[in-house]
Order: sequence, then C-alpha cells, then structure tokens
Amino acid sequence: MKGIIRFAFFGLLGTCSALAQEPIQVRGHFITDSAGIGEVIPYSLAARYPKSQQVLFPDTTFSFAPFDIAGKKYFATRSNAETSYDSVVYFLTTFEIDSVQRLMLPVFVLANKDCVSVYSAPDSIKLNYRVAAVPDSVSVERLPLKTNTAYQKVKWILNYPLVLLAGTILVVAGVVVWIVFGKRIRKYFVLRRLQKEYNGFILRFNQALDKLSGDFNGRKAEEALVVWKRYMEDLENNPYTKFTSREIIRVMSDPHLDNALRSIDRGIYGGLSSSMDSFRFLQAYSEQRYHKKEAEVKHG
Repeated sequence: MKGIIRFAFFGLLGTCSALAQEPIQVRGHFITDSAGIGEVIPYSLAARYPKSQQVLFPDTTFSFAPFDIAGKKYFATRSNAETSYDSVVYFLTTFEIDSVQRLMLPVFVLANKDCVSVYSAPDSIKLNYRVAAVPDSVSVERLPLKTNTAYQKVKWILNYPLVLLAGTILVVAGVVVWIVFGKRIRKYFVLRRLQKEYNGFILRFNQALDKLSGDFNGRKAEEALVVWKRYMEDLENNPYTKFTSREIIRVMSDPHLDNALRSIDRGIYGGLSSSMDSFRFLQAYSEQRYHKKEAEVKHG
C-alpha cells in the first residue's frame, strides 16, 4: 500500500481470523460525544502497521450495525522507514433509539492466502432525544370545551339487504376476474417491475460510468461494480454483493464475464488502470440476463 488506502468488499476476503499479531495497532473512535437520531456522526478508524504488510479497510458494503454508512473520507498513507499509518473517517447515521450505542471496526491484514481481522477497541456515543417526555393525558381543567353540547339526532337507515347484495356481487366478480385473468395480471405486474428495475439500474450505472470515465480510480470503480452487483442480485436472486469475483464466475461459467471481472478487480485492488470496455460488458451482460428473465415470465 503506497500512498493510498485500499478498501475490502464485504465477503470478498472470505473468513478472516479474529486474532492479530503485534505490532498491528488499530484505533477507532467517534469524533463527537453525542448526536441525535438521523444526524451524521463521524467515526475515525486508523491503523499503524509494518511497512511490508498490506492492510485493507472496510468499504461501504460492510455492516456498520447499529449504524448506517452515509460516506467516507480517507487520507493518504504516511510512512517512515519501518511503519505505515492509514486513517479513514466514516460518516454514519443511526435511527435506533438506544441511549448509548457502540461500535468497533476491523482492518484486514493480508498474508499469502490468509486474512487476519484486527479490531479496534469498542467506542460508544450518547444519543440525544429532542422530545424529553410525552404527556399521557391532558388535565380536565385544560380540556377545550364546546359551549353547546346538545345532542342532535340524525335519522340514519342502512339498507342491509342492498349492502349485502352489492358485497356479494363484488366478491363474485372479483373471483371470476381473478380466475380468468389472474395469470395475465400477475405477469403484467412482474414484467412492469422488471422493466422499472432495469431502467433504474441503467440510469445509476451510466451515472457511475460517467464519473469513472472522467477520473478513473479504485473508489469510483468500486462504486460502479456495487451498482451492477446489486441489480444482478435482485434480478437473479443470487447474493452477488456477498460473492467474490471468483465465486460469481464459478456460478455463471462465462469466460467473457471472467475476463471483465478480473480486469475490474485489478483496477480496484491493484491500482492498475482498467478499460471501460469491461464495465460496458457488464452492462451488456445485465441487459442479456434481463431479456432472458423477461422471456421466462412471458412464456412461463
């Protein structure tokens, strides 16, 4: 790691040991002592480690429970002859109502094919409540009273036979419509949902690629890949966001997809420039899978 912090996809590293060897030093703490529900809370995570080792920080797909991740800001690596120092500020929010909430985060130390998780000490933050107490009732003396409370009798006659007849007709009509057109109705709404999700994916993916083409870096490449994984996960009911590239390739068995994902991984984790053609292939691949799913619904 030379001058830039690298982030690890959640699930990409497989199972990491929770034990750490010295002299890895990890420190995590909230920058503020208290915050309100929904407010942005900065949390600092820093690691000092031997210069010869490679350390990865959690990315935005990592679980920060009970907090939600709103963004992150990382600082360039500082090194001397023996050690390196990295730090990241995560911007978190919470909508839990516990008065005190705690968090401890790891960094991942890579060594050959093994992975070691090194956790910071837990830190806590106090939650501020805007409403101190809610009264259960209002005293009788303070109730707003009307000056005229005389009862006004209104004649009301409900035609029960007519209501019963109308209800029966509606139920029978609904059952007949569902028997005759139920399958078409279900297909219509499934196809409409597929179209809406695909259009949303294309919009988000193109926006991510526009940012990436203007300034290619690992963080923007990672964001574009996450957009693709989330769409494919919804489309095919496979946990793409939890799969490594190797696991995706093993499931899909497509050599072209293999080449594209390996090229993108080199750009994200190796700091190497990756061709935009790899991302365009992912877009074309998603379109192909979408049309296949659409055809299955139409003829199913």
